[in-house]
Formats: sequence, C-alpha cells, structure tokens
Amino acid sequence: GSMPGIVEPSELAEILLSDDAKMKESTVIIDVRDDDFKGGNIKGAQNIASHVFSSMVNKIAEENKDKSLVVLHCMYSQQRGPRCARLLAKTMSTKFQDSKCKICYLRGGFIGWYSAFKKHKKSDVLIENLVKSEWEDD
Repeated sequence: GSMPGIVEPSELAEILLSDDAKMKESTVIIDVRDDDFKGGNIKGAQNIASHVFSSMVNKIAEENKDKSLVVLHCMYSQQRGPRCARLLAKTMSTKFQDSKCKICYLRGGFIGWYSAFKKHKKSDVLIENLVKSEWEDD
C-alpha cells in the first residue's frame, strides 16, 4: 500500500539482535536527520538527510525494492521520518508495483531508541557512534 506502517523499537531491535542473517540483510534503516545527525545512530543506519530525500527518492526506491523492510526515522519520528516514509511508500507503489517491500517509520525516533536501549546488554548491536555527552549532562 502507499501508506507507511509503524515499527515499534522492540520489533526493530529484535531484527538487529536476531541470528537470522537473511532477515537482517533484507532490512534497511534510513535515518533522515539533518544537522541533528550526530552523537549516535541506530547500528547500520544510512543517513539520508530529509532535505535531500525527495530529490533522491527514486534512487532510494530502486535500491530497496527487493528488500523486505525499510524503516525510516528522524530524531522524534514526528515530522521528517513519517514524511519521508510516506514519500518513499508512494514512490515505491507507483514505480515498483510488484515490490513486496514494507515501508515503515520507527515510533519514537532515535531519541526513543536511545532511551530504550542505552542500558541494554547488547547496546553495541543497537547503537553505534555514540557520544554520550550529546545526550546526558553528567
């Protein structure tokens, strides 16, 4: 369909923590933060800033049409993440009708992800490039 779904942090974490290499390989995470892309990101996420996303959306659809899941997010996933997810879902269903790829945005964005998993025993599988001082005033 051309409306994106919503993925819960726990669902995406389950994929990243899974031993199922095929499932991991067919999942793509796109972080659409702009200047606020710093201090850490979901492990393996690609950063495609929201302000260039629409000019690249055809290429992004083309690259991911054979994947099973594309998850987009920004800092809070209130504006940019859902907007880019809608655009990608619409482009995918227009240009690649046969694609089985599910397009979603991540509830809570990176900030929700960080709060949920910063103390997880496998946080290094879930978060990378972390600069704690960006998030905590110790």
